[in-house]
Amino acid sequence: MSSQKTPVVQGNARFTVYSEGCVRLEFSHGRKFSTGPSLLVGRRAAKAASAEVIRKGKTLTLRTPKFELQYIDDGQVFSPENLKIVHRNSTGGRMVWTPGKRDGGNLGTVTRSLDQWKWCGGPQHYPVEGILSTDGGHFVGDDAKVYWNDEYDWPECRGHMVQFDGYFFAYANDYRGALKDFVTVFGPVPMVPRWAFGFWYSRWYAYTDTEVIDLVKRYRKDDIPIDVMIIDTDWRGGWGGYDWNKKFFPNPRKAMKALHDLGVQTSLNDHPGYDQYDALPANDSHIPEIEKRLGALPHQGQWACDWSRKPAVKAWCDVLLGPLFDQGMDFWWIDGWVKPPFAGTDSQLWANRVYFELTEKKTNKRGVILARWGGVGSHRYPVQFSGDTPSEWHMLQHQIEFTARSGNLGAVYWSHDIGGFFGRKIDEELFIRWSQFGAMSPVFRTHSDHGDREPWKYSAAAKKLFRKQTRIRYSLAPYFYTLAREAHETGMPIARPLYLEYNDNDGGALWRKHQYTLGRDLLVIPADGPVDKHSKVLRKRAYFPNGNWMGLETDEVYHGMRDGHIDIPVERIPTYVREGAIIPCQRVGRNLGTAVPAEIQFDYYPSPFETSEFVLYEDDGRTKDYERGRFARTKVSGRKQGKVIELSVSAPRGSYDGMPKARVYVLRSRVDRPRGVRAEVRVGSKAWRSVPCRITKECLAGTVKSRHSFCEVQVRSRNEPVRVRLLLA
Repeated sequence: MSSQKTPVVQGNARFTVYSEGCVRLEFSHGRKFSTGPSLLVGRRAAKAASAEVIRKGKTLTLRTPKFELQYIDDGQVFSPENLKIVHRNSTGGRMVWTPGKRDGGNLGTVTRSLDQWKWCGGPQHYPVEGILSTDGGHFVGDDAKVYWNDEYDWPECRGHMVQFDGYFFAYANDYRGALKDFVTVFGPVPMVPRWAFGFWYSRWYAYTDTEVIDLVKRYRKDDIPIDVMIIDTDWRGGWGGYDWNKKFFPNPRKAMKALHDLGVQTSLNDHPGYDQYDALPANDSHIPEIEKRLGALPHQGQWACDWSRKPAVKAWCDVLLGPLFDQGMDFWWIDGWVKPPFAGTDSQLWANRVYFELTEKKTNKRGVILARWGGVGSHRYPVQFSGDTPSEWHMLQHQIEFTARSGNLGAVYWSHDIGGFFGRKIDEELFIRWSQFGAMSPVFRTHSDHGDREPWKYSAAAKKLFRKQTRIRYSLAPYFYTLAREAHETGMPIARPLYLEYNDNDGGALWRKHQYTLGRDLLVIPADGPVDKHSKVLRKRAYFPNGNWMGLETDEVYHGMRDGHIDIPVERIPTYVREGAIIPCQRVGRNLGTAVPAEIQFDYYPSPFETSEFVLYEDDGRTKDYERGRFARTKVSGRKQGKVIELSVSAPRGSYDGMPKARVYVLRSRVDRPRGVRAEVRVGSKAWRSVPCRITKECLAGTVKSRHSFCEVQVRSRNEPVRVRLLLA
């Protein structure tokens, strides 16, 4: 018996322990094992860890604090007869996993597409297993028949040398630990550009360049911020080829520049692999260059890319996709999947990888795409969307559940078509509710099949509510961005099912599918049905996890670990703040862009039971310098003792290009009795001094009228520590 470094080989089997809760299982008759990444497993696989190793004849036992693996070397591929892993479920009960065993307690995740919703009987049709399960463990198989060859920079066939390859995650109820193990082994979730947290506009419609630019200007006129304009397939006059439709875009470069001047990123739609549109038509202007690279083309000059061959894929990228970046496009929308290039590999995963890595290469910035989900490993190529869905209340309900569980396999940047894909001018209340939910989702994006999703197509009240919710979202940009960094480091999603943060023993957090938290501190309960005709509110059952929860706009206070009913008027999305939370926010401009604002606000909801802390994350918002340590963290602390509330902002740790040399900190604390509050400030090592204190009922940088009272103090600092004391009467 000994504790030793893995991997451990027993006969034709190899076992590699990556953490207390993760082990790789390999079987090869020729002992042809590989340590390199596959297409499912990222380039930065974890280093092997140690485990307790016991050998008795042909029996091998591996032990860690979270599992015990027992293997009998009988020369046969892994089966229930020769391999088992003993672990604990979410309630501490003993579980035994064997190869092929069904995960009966899986908590689900997302799927490739909901396009066929109406024809397949709803969401239950789709296999949607994530990494998390009440069984306390889950197996992820790596069936890809290829590895990545770094020397050749292309997949390499591993033939029949490996008969079994996969990973078992054992975690009991430590769901956080499971997600951390997953991204450690399969690769981290990359940071997306800062502008990706803004509003994305899309519509399948034959726009001219003037109409696209005028759309952005209309949002600006209505004081609705916008960061992304997506141009659907009509940019090229149809579904095939890569020539601009000169009728609609006579000067594409000029049009792209005009959009950039308005502070908007642009994306074009592509449908690789779509049946008759899979081939490059013979009249496409790029055909001669393709023939020059690859030789004469069959099928009367048309060309269908062989996605398994490097020269063909390189030609596709260099000749067809790449030049559009040179003309000003920022990223691709991949609304399709290629023909399966490699056995055991999801074709969507491969397409997403090709387009994502091309984007990084051409822009020399962070990669981003918009694509359908391609299964395990897709988390490395954000952003994903749920497909073409009907514009119906039951679909909105399911999208809420989908969003809440999207992070269970790493889909941190999950999006949906606000209002649904089908349907022209949809029910106004459905549009309002879906927009409210979308604004509090990881990605905020409208899209439709020639439908009306612009707020001015509805009533003045609807437009006002869309503007309000959009501005709330933009004010929360520092909060969203900090959560994005947490996702990168730990795999914790931005939108979280309740059991990730509040895994209580009564199961209340486990089975509430139609609500979620943003990070730890914001509880979102989207309205998912029409209001009652008489009361003018939607009554919805809600669960409040451990802690005290205060309405963002109301004076409601709910005590945790209990069910309740909330009344939701059409003008409000129920959002609740955890007592003890510190919420960073910023003033709302016309867009987010990538620049970090020089003014930052912190809204504090003091708790008498805890000292609060929030660590704000910032970087340049566009490059991959964050991977090289070019970022800054600023710790904000708050506490309430008797009649004294204290907020502290540390000096930032770290630096990055474009980091503000000086900041204006707007420090706000909720107060029960605002009369007679005095404020004192200390900057750096200077003495305490009395300062004015403003009482307001606004929060989130003035975007929300609240029934709570806040005491506000503004402090200028050249990145020095700041302390504020509020002395209550």
